[in-house]
Amino acid sequence: MRPLGVSVIAVFTWIRGALYTVAGLAILGIGHLSARLLSAVASDSFAETLVSRLGKALGVGALVIAAVYVVVGVGLWGVQNWARILTLVFVALWFVIGLVGLARHPSAWHIVRTLVEVVILVYLNLPDTKRVFAGA
Repeated sequence: MRPLGVSVIAVFTWIRGALYTVAGLAILGIGHLSARLLSAVASDSFAETLVSRLGKALGVGALVIAAVYVVVGVGLWGVQNWARILTLVFVALWFVIGLVGLARHPSAWHIVRTLVEVVILVYLNLPDTKRVFAGA
């Protein structure tokens, strides 16, 4: 049986995946539009190519990250230990990024974001939670 906390984290992971999907599609669109605008303003095809390829690379990268988040969310929903471990890795990374953001620009957003990451790290490392994943 999946604990409520794991369900919440899985849904949170899917929301992150959805946000990365939106961001990836936006980056692809903006990259394409920027390349078109550059070609209309300047005759430099190198700049157009560079902007277009950079937009595609960043957009596709965001879509890949989105897909990973969706898969990890499905794994958490199914109480798979590999998903717990990947979530711990991603959350630890986001925690470090949150600390950097908190140090550079202290704000309520960075405090809440960092606290959410800590709560997830602690919860997924609780003995009862680890036991649920080990028994699945």
